[in-house]
Amino acid sequence: IMNTNDLNYITTNAKKRILGVAFPMMNEGIGGYVAQNENLRSLRDCVVQLIMTGRGARVMRPDYGTDLRASVFEPFTSEMIEVLRAQIIETIAKYEPRVIVKRIALNPDYENHTLKVELYITSKDDLLNGELVEVLV
Repeated sequence: IMNTNDLNYITTNAKKRILGVAFPMMNEGIGGYVAQNENLRSLRDCVVQLIMTGRGARVMRPDYGTDLRASVFEPFTSEMIEVLRAQIIETIAKYEPRVIVKRIALNPDYENHTLKVELYITSKDDLLNGELVEVLV
């Protein structure tokens, strides 16, 4: 016979499944359905969309996103890179609370004036597995 504590343990320790639309959006090929991603891959896509969205692009959420794209037109200084790093961490913490950023690196390429962002993320529901997120701006 189970008591309520056993039931609570069973229901709260179930591993959560995260589903999302694949990014970039693509056709799955069968019946015209949009392709989906699961778990960390889905969170990875959400993080890429979040950090690549320019601040001010969402009218009702002016602080949603980052200034990564706008940074391409600015000189790469250590101060600017630190501001972007803090902005990325702050934005992910606010708008993607399912994600924990374990590691972040912003590597400027001064010759080509590009910035490579590397994040290592985990899900708050699955701390043992991680996903590398790479974005080139």
